[in-house]
Amino acid sequence: MATLIPQLENDSAEKPLVFANDAVVFTGKLASFQRREAQELVRKLGGTTPAGINKNVTLLVIGDEGYLKEISKSNKLQRAEEINANGGQVRIISESEFLTMAGVESRDTLEEKYYSLERVQSVFPKIRPDLVKYFARWGLFKPAVKTNAQQYYQFKDLLTFRRINELLNQGLPLRKIAARLAPPPSASAQIALGFEEFKPRGQILALHIAPQPVERTAEEWYALGYEYDTKPETQEQAIEAYENALTQNPNYVEAMINLANIYYAKRELPRTRQLLERAVQLDPNNHTIYYNLGNLYDEVAEMEKSLKCYQKALELHPAYEPALFNLALLYERFGLAGKAETLWRKYLEVDPHGEWAEIAREHLRGERKGATG
Repeated sequence: MATLIPQLENDSAEKPLVFANDAVVFTGKLASFQRREAQELVRKLGGTTPAGINKNVTLLVIGDEGYLKEISKSNKLQRAEEINANGGQVRIISESEFLTMAGVESRDTLEEKYYSLERVQSVFPKIRPDLVKYFARWGLFKPAVKTNAQQYYQFKDLLTFRRINELLNQGLPLRKIAARLAPPPSASAQIALGFEEFKPRGQILALHIAPQPVERTAEEWYALGYEYDTKPETQEQAIEAYENALTQNPNYVEAMINLANIYYAKRELPRTRQLLERAVQLDPNNHTIYYNLGNLYDEVAEMEKSLKCYQKALELHPAYEPALFNLALLYERFGLAGKAETLWRKYLEVDPHGEWAEIAREHLRGERKGATG
């Protein structure tokens, strides 16, 4: 799932360049951002973000996630301390201090304003992580803020979680809980669940003019993009490399798919759509393109198109478990319980121990209860 950067306080106002004289380096896992996003924020506020510690670095930020573990093993921290011991001036600060300097809401502030998923699950223990994803796919709720380590919900969502927990305690089947609480399928609920683990690596032609590439073949640019694509901090380089591959070969479907996935994660849905719709024209027998299009159309509430894409993905690859699950869920949202049950059973045949297996079993148990009750 893509990370949403916490909002700058008074984001509409012009922000002072608080890092104008700073070279900022990060170490450890950040709680509020992916590292690439934190570096972008520093540059937006006037600073620079060198790759490593040197005598010109002014700030070393230690991520709040796993702080104690990082503080004992960070090579960057050790290097900063060596520089300071020799007269350097690297200021070592926590992520929370960095957020305050940048005018970004800290984890403590978010905890005061919203309800973290961790808190929700401590109060309502039946709300398992897979159920959170499942009911979000029904459009029952979505996070007000996502950070790199946590999801935060509004009070109205807390009421929904409470109601779900009550209905689970009553033994109501998942489908009936979702149908009772969900908006109708025609509603344009924007569901921000990535299912990234199911998305193949691929891209689409960018909507803007691609940069002029240096002398490399399309295959070489693709290989470079694929390498960059594995690291969150080099996503922009991956985009550039994939776009260069497409400049060299406008019909390079694999590059289109990977680029589309990056844009989808960045919530740039028009670019995602352009790339995937172009890719499916070029490769109409690729089940993963249809699956990704199904996810995209679901995201923008074009439910009929989403349904057809999932069906086509399964026509091309009948045992493709992500499409089995998503189509079963979509059938239920359309009230087609019989068709959904068939797909739940098929999903369990294909992947009996998969991420969604327990939800599939709960659906089938619910169907049997309904038939005998």
